[in-house]
Amino acid sequence: MGIRVDVLPLEVNTPGQGLLRITGWEGASEGLQCSLQSSQSHEYLHEGGHWGNVAHWFRLDNLGAVAGAPAIETRIGPNLINPLLQASGTATFRIEVSNPQTGRSDMGMVRINSAIIASVESGPALEQSAPPAPLPSASVVIEPPAVATPEPEPAPAVVAEPAPRPAPVTPPPTPAKKANTWLLPLLILILLALAAGGGWWWFNRSPAAAPAPEPTADQPAPQPDAGKPCSLESMQGQTSLAFLQTCIQSQPDSAALLAVINQAKANDHCDVAQRLYANRANAGDIQIATAYAHEYDPKYHQPSNCFKAPESATAASWYETILSFDENNAEAKQRYEELKP
Repeated sequence: MGIRVDVLPLEVNTPGQGLLRITGWEGASEGLQCSLQSSQSHEYLHEGGHWGNVAHWFRLDNLGAVAGAPAIETRIGPNLINPLLQASGTATFRIEVSNPQTGRSDMGMVRINSAIIASVESGPALEQSAPPAPLPSASVVIEPPAVATPEPEPAPAVVAEPAPRPAPVTPPPTPAKKANTWLLPLLILILLALAAGGGWWWFNRSPAAAPAPEPTADQPAPQPDAGKPCSLESMQGQTSLAFLQTCIQSQPDSAALLAVINQAKANDHCDVAQRLYANRANAGDIQIATAYAHEYDPKYHQPSNCFKAPESATAASWYETILSFDENNAEAKQRYEELKP
């Protein structure tokens, strides 16, 4: 299958940055260059993220040997990573590595690691807030006190002493009235009746529902489900690329991801379905890559809004991707031989 080419994240994963690792290259590593071709449009990547019919060669400077592996690698930036991620929803990429000095060249498929993140260079630039202006230093002017003619001090006011208040007159106590002799037994009967009625109500009342506990600062009130990273709500509230990154970072297994893809297809989120397919297929998920190849393979194709017609060349490119990970895959080998252009 020729050389193996992987796009891997840096040790500290940085948007728009990565490593281009070439395994299986034989020969000198100085002066190498590469071209990248889309399997979907058969066009070649050019500077500025444009695609054209003529091959464009990118210089591969600063290639170094990988410790413990028969590979060489160099750092690449947004000029390669961003357009590859942007087009990876519907295509795989064939890379040709060449040494123009010796005439040696070799080809392979590009495999983009699922942790690679595009940089947001096309969005609005971040506004840099200007540093706050220094506060003006206040000059304190001390004026000499004005000389004024002293005025005569006013005579102290004579404060009249308050007149003594008369002592309050306490009215003589009124003689207590003689209580009626029948009032006390009546009060006792009333209290007994009330006690009996209260006891009957207590034993015959229905239990009331306990009030809900009030949330405290340590235990906040439960919030409604904000949507999981791979949910339909999250899919509808983000761009396809943003959803791809958040969903893949949650690391769903192949079966769960196929369910998300089917949900995307059912709701006509075709770009999401294609990006999820391509991302995991390029990362070596054979189950996802096979399902994606079947979407285009005339033998397995089922028409949908996202995959309206079979495309033999596209199916062949995904079978080729499978073989780059598993060269003994019998189905991929057979279908690739039958469908390749």
